Amino acid sequence: MSTMQLVFVVVAASAAALALVGAFVAWRALTRAGAALHRTSQNLSATAANLPARAANARDRFADVNGQSERLSAMLGEVDGRIESSSAHLLATRAASDTLRLRLIEGRLTIARIRQLMRLLVRLGELRRDFR
Repeated sequence: MSTMQLVFVVVAASAAALALVGAFVAWRALTRAGAALHRTSQNLSATAANLPARAANARDRFADVNGQSERLSAMLGEVDGRIESSSAHLLATRAASDTLRLRLIEGRLTIARIRQLMRLLVRLGELRRDFR
């Protein structure tokens, strides 16, 4: 065997050894990846088994919330009507109150005029006595 052939044999043996080491490393990595994928598959299967029940529960809760929101909307409509009627009632009461306030002011002015008239009459009576 010549040196050239020996070099080729050593290179081929080294390449074969590297290929074996690479295959072993790849086999180990693929084994770990396969185990991780198996665990993930089991977790997903367990989750998938519970998924229809959870979806039904969520639909029921959404239906309850939808019913509650409809009742709340109806109540808000009633409250809105009550607020409008109360507002109209307050405006009517305010108008009546303003009318009464004006009458009170007019009454006070009338009383003030009557007092002034009475003072003038008393004074006129005193002046009459003075001239007699």
